Amino acid sequence: MVELENYREIGKTLMDELKLTKYPVAVRLIAPDEEVPKNAIKPLELFGTEVAACLTYTWCSTTGFSFYLTKNDIACKPISIGNFGLEKIADAEDLYKAWERKAAYKRNAESEKKSRENDARFPYGQIKGLVITPLHQTIIKPHLTIVYCSPLILSHLILAATYDGDCIISSFNGMEASCKEGIIRTYLTNECQVVCPGMGDRVIAGVQDHEMIFSIPESKLELVMNNLFLAGKKLQSSVGLHPFKMPSVKSIGPITMFGRPTEPEVWNILRKKIIKED
Repeated sequence: MVELENYREIGKTLMDELKLTKYPVAVRLIAPDEEVPKNAIKPLELFGTEVAACLTYTWCSTTGFSFYLTKNDIACKPISIGNFGLEKIADAEDLYKAWERKAAYKRNAESEKKSRENDARFPYGQIKGLVITPLHQTIIKPHLTIVYCSPLILSHLILAATYDGDCIISSFNGMEASCKEGIIRTYLTNECQVVCPGMGDRVIAGVQDHEMIFSIPESKLELVMNNLFLAGKKLQSSVGLHPFKMPSVKSIGPITMFGRPTEPEVWNILRKKIIKED
């Protein structure tokens, strides 16, 4: 319980510091021999039907409910079969052909297949399901956390995650993004990921057009929390106000901040080091 309280405190800090409008969503991938918390809702039992996995992420982030998803609960069979490895089909080519025939997100079946060559996926049977729970009141030790946020908050999270010198490399093909990139790739790489929600997220799960996703592996949760708003700290004013915590001011022309031009002193230092040519 003490361990869970630590994660819950991180969740509360992220919500408070970043002024998040949705709860950060903690995710645990459940191994075949692992016990599942009894207070996690199984969508099939509650609603009498399977649902899109990404929809439960939205429900969790907006209502605070916790869910346990198995193959029987997930309606989006491409992700259940092709990425979570919860189910299997005899011919993997049928997956790409189905996308071509009934959706055509890519030019043809070959393009569907090519766009997924770099997909993050689990082999069949590696997990039996996943628990989705709000981080600030998590019911399990998470493997990772996905944060729904504005582009501005995304910038703060990127700066926090890279403050110690890391560089984030993310993958985009426009498909199944919250599951593939937000959950599976984050888990497999143990690295933070920038995720652009796909059409399933937008259309089925109700992710808004101003929202992005930032995904954090468990090993870097505390680092990201501790590094919030450290980037650019030498830009702060003489009275200690950090410009990244100030409301942004929009202008077409030059503006000043704290009575000075809106540029970091780094620029001026380097101006003086430029070699002048005749």
